[in-house]
Amino acid sequence: RPRRAGEGVDEPLVELELPDADEVSGRLEGLAELIVAGSEAPALVTAAVVHGELLALRPFTSCNGLVARAAERIVLIGSGLDPKAICPAEVGHAELGRASYLAALDGYVSGTPEGMAAWIAHCGRAVELGVRESTAVCEALQRGAA
Repeated sequence: RPRRAGEGVDEPLVELELPDADEVSGRLEGLAELIVAGSEAPALVTAAVVHGELLALRPFTSCNGLVARAAERIVLIGSGLDPKAICPAEVGHAELGRASYLAALDGYVSGTPEGMAAWIAHCGRAVELGVRESTAVCEALQRGAA
């Protein structure tokens, strides 16, 4: 459940100002409406927004980063961009590193066109690296089967 007024967040990775519970509630409602209504935005953009918004809001008392990355992946799968769920974008985020992840998140939180573009580009690169990882695994399996 989303955190209530007065509840803290155990999210050591993200050191941004924590939005209050009322702001979280309103923004989660807006995010849910966006997802349910659908969008003409590319799937990667929608996935990046879902990830960024959940990480910026930190709506739960813990595990927000995990939930944000899982939600990104669910959007990629549900949109048809990764229908077989073989692209571990979270592997790409890890490969890009914590500093890059947090710098890109700062861009998302800024709300500027440049900041949003940097966040979306970061998420796109993470997807690309996830695809590369999956390809490497498939190629290794093929070599082993031959």
